Amino acid sequence: MRGIMIMKTVVAGLFAISALAACSSAPAGSAAPVESADDALVSAGRNVAVMRCSRCHALDSLSHSPLPAAPPMAEMLKRYDADMLASDLIDGIRVGHDGMPEFNLQVAEADALVAYLRSLR
Repeated sequence: MRGIMIMKTVVAGLFAISALAACSSAPAGSAAPVESADDALVSAGRNVAVMRCSRCHALDSLSHSPLPAAPPMAEMLKRYDADMLASDLIDGIRVGHDGMPEFNLQVAEADALVAYLRSLR
């Protein structure tokens, strides 16, 4: 149980760091574009997917899932309603199949993950 709490703390910290880094603006006079809030949310969602999902699922439509039975992330919203998926992941409800681990994502993590999934359409 303590290991789960430590993992949640680490994930929450990484999420906060990536969100802050994504929201920082470029120096004055720089040609680098500033990320929008939506871009930052999608980037944070990709980070959640990398940390929580990539062991089994392909993160894009071009790759193959490491676990052949696991659908690519790009297909998730074809199978699940986005709002229901986010709610289920927050509530810790098991989604998918029996081998799928139970996740209890923070609201911000679930929202970011769904934003990432939407970006894959």
